[in-house]
Amino acid sequence: MLSPTVVRPTVVFRPTVVIGLGGTGYEVVLKLKKRFIDVYGSVPEVIRFISIDTTENIQEREKSPDGTKVILEPNELYAISVANPLPLTRNDHIAEWWPRDISAASLISGAGQIRARGRLALFAKVADINALIVQAINAVREIRTSKQAFSDNFQVSSRDGVEVFIVGSLAGGTGSGTFLDVAFLTREHLNNFSNITGVFVLPRVFANIPQTHLVKSNAYGALKEIEHFWGLSPSNSIEIDYGIRKVKADRPPFDAVFLIDGVNKNGTVVGRPDDLQNLVADGLYIQIGSQIGLDAANVADNIRAYLATGEKIRGRNINYCSFGFATLTLPIQQYERMKLEDAQNLLKNELMASSPTIDLENEITRFLEDCNLAEATTVLNALTESDRGGQIKPEFRIGEMHYDGTALPTIKKLYTQQLDQFEQRTAQELGLSFYRLQQITTAAIATFWERSLNRPNGLAYVLQFLTRLSQKLDELQQSVQRKSQEAQSNFNALKLEAHEQKLKEASETFFKNKNTIQAACQKYKERADQKWKIYLHWKRCDKAAELYGVLRVKVEEIQEKCQHLHSNLDKVYRDLQQSYQEVSRQGNNDNPFIHTIQRINLQSKRPKVTGEDFIRWYREQSESLTNWSEKKAEDVKNEILKFVDEAYYPLTSMTVEQVLADSNPEDAGQDLQQLGKLAVPLWQYELSEIPIQQQHLITEFYYYGVESNNTIFSNPPLSSRLPRGNNNPSFVPTGEPHKVMLFRVEVGVPLFAFNGMRDLESAYLDPNKVFKHLHRNWTNLPNLIPQEDDGGALRWFALALAPDPYKLIVNQRRQYSVYTDQAKKLEDQVLPLGGDRKSAFQAFKRNLPLIKEITQKIERITHEDQEKAKITLKNYTNHLNQVLKGGKVDAQIKEQVEMEIQEIEAYLEDLDVII
Repeated sequence: MLSPTVVRPTVVFRPTVVIGLGGTGYEVVLKLKKRFIDVYGSVPEVIRFISIDTTENIQEREKSPDGTKVILEPNELYAISVANPLPLTRNDHIAEWWPRDISAASLISGAGQIRARGRLALFAKVADINALIVQAINAVREIRTSKQAFSDNFQVSSRDGVEVFIVGSLAGGTGSGTFLDVAFLTREHLNNFSNITGVFVLPRVFANIPQTHLVKSNAYGALKEIEHFWGLSPSNSIEIDYGIRKVKADRPPFDAVFLIDGVNKNGTVVGRPDDLQNLVADGLYIQIGSQIGLDAANVADNIRAYLATGEKIRGRNINYCSFGFATLTLPIQQYERMKLEDAQNLLKNELMASSPTIDLENEITRFLEDCNLAEATTVLNALTESDRGGQIKPEFRIGEMHYDGTALPTIKKLYTQQLDQFEQRTAQELGLSFYRLQQITTAAIATFWERSLNRPNGLAYVLQFLTRLSQKLDELQQSVQRKSQEAQSNFNALKLEAHEQKLKEASETFFKNKNTIQAACQKYKERADQKWKIYLHWKRCDKAAELYGVLRVKVEEIQEKCQHLHSNLDKVYRDLQQSYQEVSRQGNNDNPFIHTIQRINLQSKRPKVTGEDFIRWYREQSESLTNWSEKKAEDVKNEILKFVDEAYYPLTSMTVEQVLADSNPEDAGQDLQQLGKLAVPLWQYELSEIPIQQQHLITEFYYYGVESNNTIFSNPPLSSRLPRGNNNPSFVPTGEPHKVMLFRVEVGVPLFAFNGMRDLESAYLDPNKVFKHLHRNWTNLPNLIPQEDDGGALRWFALALAPDPYKLIVNQRRQYSVYTDQAKKLEDQVLPLGGDRKSAFQAFKRNLPLIKEITQKIERITHEDQEKAKITLKNYTNHLNQVLKGGKVDAQIKEQVEMEIQEIEAYLEDLDVII
């Protein structure tokens, strides 16, 4: 049964560029490319890949389902190796940021976990890298602007903008050393409708790998930089001098940042970098195709819109995301194992096995008899058979000769003349008979080969048969060769001289007797006829030997073809064995993020694959197994697998959605719930670290990868059983009928709440660790973990700093003081707190009686005139925001002021709730 033509869903792609940085980025890009090739046969032109690394020793490969190697092409790879980078550090635009205590070692085999070295390599090749980025962006833009469609199954979104994904690890030297500059360079070439999404792997997965002692401190330093640069804006920009040009960064480098840890919220650990890289590639694959309509919002749009409010938690951004990825699948690996198993059995037991016990000698004899080759006499007679029937009879014609003294010269002349004619006629007639017999017998051999090979286990039988037939033909050839030698001897031994002498004597007598001369001539003729008969026998034996020889060569040619065919089948069998082992090995490596539906009784649906069915199917393709002798082993394997695929089509054509639709809704719901449990975002955080009133800021988006837009999950009963976040789930057409994939995004968590963040900070603060930043001045960036507010002290400190009617804490002549009953009357009830905002708060929060007193005063002031209090506090927060935007506030103070603003805003929200 032929499978129908596969119709892929219409997928709408945005122009997309994926940039992989370092080893992790390379691996993810390679695996992502493989996913597109697996599903679409090639990577759509609207998608471009770039891999940038400081090593030239990339040798990894992936394989597509048909065994084809998947590699990154030369135009997709760029190695930023620098043999002697030291002179570069003397350039002004590099010296301004290069850390003085870092060795500028060779950058050929990697950055050695040193982030600054990775950045140095980028600066060294920034012109090439910038050109690569521009070329990729322009290429995908041109496809969108030309409105190019792919077959009828690919469309390019009419929405403006380009999607850029920057992928790598924050733990090493290359990815962590280049990700910011790559983002800044890329942003220069994008419009406001474009998105840059960072997907970064955290260091946990590398913990047990040798030579990774800097991964934690590197990651913390990189995260501090990301956190800081969320604050970039036209009024708060930076300028980076790359030597070839200066880039003004007045927007955050990323619109969304995914942080991928080696453990998910449920505690499931991804122990190997390769497994985590596969999950990242899966997540990117869904994101790139996450559109249903031409202008539908994708993942980055949704996250960008959600974070547009700019709300913070304890002064920290919540712009971070993670995702979980899981697959609900049919037992397709089991399908593959079953198909490969049946293909092996078909070869071993139905096409290559020895034939049942046969009487080979009788079959050889019958074949030779059918071809009139069994007896040499039969062949000899066939060679000298007359067109008019009977055997050719050689005859020396003496006609009406004169029986007188001229008889001898006359008969000798006649003999000489007729001998030449006889030899020519004999050669001609034997040649015609030989050709006729050769055509008949070679056709019989070819017919035998065709008929015998195209049956179950025909190859082994044909090889046995032809081996014995070749021996038999050799025996028959030797037999007629002996007859030929004997006839040649007899021909040479038969002389005419004695009869010539008698004729001479009879014709030279004085009294010539006509009857005596005629009798002598007749004896001469009989002798000549006998000699010619022997000659004809001699020559036909030679021709018979030649015929047997030609037939033996023909048999040997077919034997050689059969041996080649057998060798091919043997290679195919070994290949199938290897493929079976690989599929079985994959099946044994349990992936904790794949849930297989087990309700299908595979054995009851397993087709019966037989040799007879295969040969019948093959003939329906207008093919004969004899053609395999001219084909490559790979082609033979593909034909066998094609047959098995079609035999399995009723089973393998079932889709996940069909199985779920045919299932009890309760059972289907359990499978879907399990999918939701597996697709848990790959991070862990402490919810208790986030104030209760702001925990609602954490939200989830659910994206389901389904076969096509026409999905059963859009309607009851399964629509109500589908795991979902705060919003309705989105459906992404993937064209993969055997899978339903869930890409589950969680967003809204500040970095300080991450599980393990304090461990990263401890490694970062270790004085024995080398420099962790990309700029020597960036050590003063705010810490990721905000200072503790000791039970809400920051709120009352912030409110006490507000102007009238509050103004309980004032800043005069670089001295913060508080009006309090605690102070002595001689001090005008003013208590000094500190010379700067941070030290003043530290003194304030340690004074619990003071906090209690100020709290009561603020509450009394607020409730005396709430409307006035609201206006005052709103104006005050606006003023503080303007001051911060001026960019002149020290980073450490800025952090505290941001947290104060947040506390005042939370206080105002509480007032609204009370009212």
